Order: sequence, then C-alpha cells, then structure tokens
Amino acid sequence: MKYTFEPKSGLEKFGVKVHDLLVENFPRTFFVGGMVRDMLLRRKIADIDIATEATPIQAKKVLRDNGVIYDDSNQMFGNLIAKSGQLSIEITTLRKDLKSQNRYPKVVFINDPKIDSQRRDFTINALYFRPKTREILDFHNGLKDLKDRKIRFIGDPETRIKEDPLRVIRALRFVLVLDFEMENKTSHAIQNNFDAIKLLTKSRVGTEIKKIQTNAQRKKLEAVINSKKPLDSILKKT
Repeated sequence: MKYTFEPKSGLEKFGVKVHDLLVENFPRTFFVGGMVRDMLLRRKIADIDIATEATPIQAKKVLRDNGVIYDDSNQMFGNLIAKSGQLSIEITTLRKDLKSQNRYPKVVFINDPKIDSQRRDFTINALYFRPKTREILDFHNGLKDLKDRKIRFIGDPETRIKEDPLRVIRALRFVLVLDFEMENKTSHAIQNNFDAIKLLTKSRVGTEIKKIQTNAQRKKLEAVINSKKPLDSILKKT
C-alpha cells in the first residue's frame, strides 16, 4: 500500500526539507515515530523525527553545507536537532543498543532500520516512512495495531519497562491521548511494574506529562501517578 504525505505546516515543510537533504546522499533516511503514527491517524503533527544511516558527523556536514542550524549537544547518543527559527526536528542515526542502564544505553551506529526498530518502545511508534516511494516499513505489525487501536510493546514488556520505567507513563499517555487500549501482556506488565516509576526524576515525568495538550487528560495522568496505582478507567484490557 502506498501512503501520501503533503506537508502543510511550517514544521512539516521544514521536516521534508531536512529529510530530502539527507536522503540525497543517505538513501536509508526515514520519517519515524510519532510523526508517522499521527500522519496515519490524521492527527496534528507536533513533533518530527528522522532516522538515518548518516552518522552525526555526516549529517552535520549535510546540514552545514545547506545552511541549516543544528544543536549537536547529544551527538554521542546519535542525536542532532535541526533548527529553523522556533522549529526543531530530531535527527537520529540508526542504531543498536548494546547495554541499557535505564535511560542511556551504549549504542553502535548501523544502517539497518529493522535492527533500529527493535529498540523502540511500542509497535505503533516503529513505522518508517519514505515519502518519495510512499512506502512504510513495518517490522512489528504496527499498522495492524494502529488500525485496531492497540498499545503493544516491542519485545518483552517486562524487559522494556526495566530498561526505562518512563515507558510506563508513555503507555498511559498514549491510552489517554489516542483513546487506544493496551493488549494483555502490555497491560499486565504495566500493572506488575508500576512502582518502577519511582526511579524516575520529577523532570522526566513532568516532561512526559506536558506532552498532553488537554488539562483534563494531564490531571487524569497525574492522578494515576500520584495514586501509585493504575486506574481501571485507563488500563483497559483486551
């Protein structure tokens, strides 16, 4: 199936510009994550992430040669931020996690999106989109979960939560914001490991909560976190 994306907002147009600059020399360059998910759900695109085979040094050269401003403070993790006024886009080199210590795993740069997809949290966030060919690479049945409105971890849910407990809050946020349901294994893992969020700093939790646009939904998520127990109204089992 072919998918069409017509950029409308300034952010979307800037995203296409950066993508096209990179893909010219690094063909394994994709839109990925929430941008693709929201595009398919016909939701407003608030964030744009690009995954590329270009290393940070190679990507910086492309941006620099084309007059694009960037922030390379997280280059060691494979991340760059391309900027245009108030607009920003995250560029991440395709990578494989070698070791995870909560938030900052050791990584090795690769050129295989399938391997890169294994480090992403949920199936609906692991869709790789090529605008020019209008194709979406889907290695974990994310398109089906998107259609069925399901939240599902990639890999073993218990392991993924231990790698980064913030995924508990991210799962709850997606249930609230997207009006999705968690499949059984994901739901059980969230319930069994809910106390893991105690390991998170207030700033990380706060940043995740701020991604919710409506005040009512923010308060609902805060109530779940503060009660230290998932609410049945949020954790729907299927």
